[in-house]
Amino acid sequence: RVWKGRYDLNAMTYVETLYGHQSAIVGMDCANKNRPVTIARDRTVRVWKVEEDSHLVFRPGGDVGSAECVSAVRDGWFATGHDDGRLSLWKEEKKRPVGDAIVAAHGGASGVTRSVMCCDALGLSDVLATGSNDGYLRLWRVSTEDKGAGIKPLDTVPVHGHINSIAMGPGGKFCVAAVGQEPRLGRWDRVPRAKNRFAIIRLKVDEEKEE
Repeated sequence: RVWKGRYDLNAMTYVETLYGHQSAIVGMDCANKNRPVTIARDRTVRVWKVEEDSHLVFRPGGDVGSAECVSAVRDGWFATGHDDGRLSLWKEEKKRPVGDAIVAAHGGASGVTRSVMCCDALGLSDVLATGSNDGYLRLWRVSTEDKGAGIKPLDTVPVHGHINSIAMGPGGKFCVAAVGQEPRLGRWDRVPRAKNRFAIIRLKVDEEKEE
């Protein structure tokens, strides 16, 4: 079993171990509640009720690839990106993705869809960013309304190389992308002319400075 430990940051001590995943954990995130969400190579997504010492298990389905990334959109909602190019929105109360999944979020090449390598949501907002190796960082609008919940394209930003990680800045003013020649989990692909770097991408204009 692969386990994850819980620590008390105030006391700087280890608290307990939560068991569940049957293979390597490749991503995790957490919104405001004490409910981390994790993904693993066992093809499951799990939401951990830390205070109750239990967890919820979500299975994307037999025809869906393994999840590569996960991001908590807001309490009770999270998004997952998969190695077959799917981008899905989830709600804790439902065992299946909400709305229609984006089947090939970053397109494909030679008949093979590109995987969604990373994603990050701007906390308590409707904006989600994803990265792959199609040359673009992609922004999505996430709706968590009871009717019409789902993910829709919002904008694209040119970024050359494999986008291996994304972090949204405070207030959505910018985001930082970790870009490399190769994917973060292997060396099966390479973008020769890409540079290993951090890309700081401005997303929101500072209106006060403009005035």
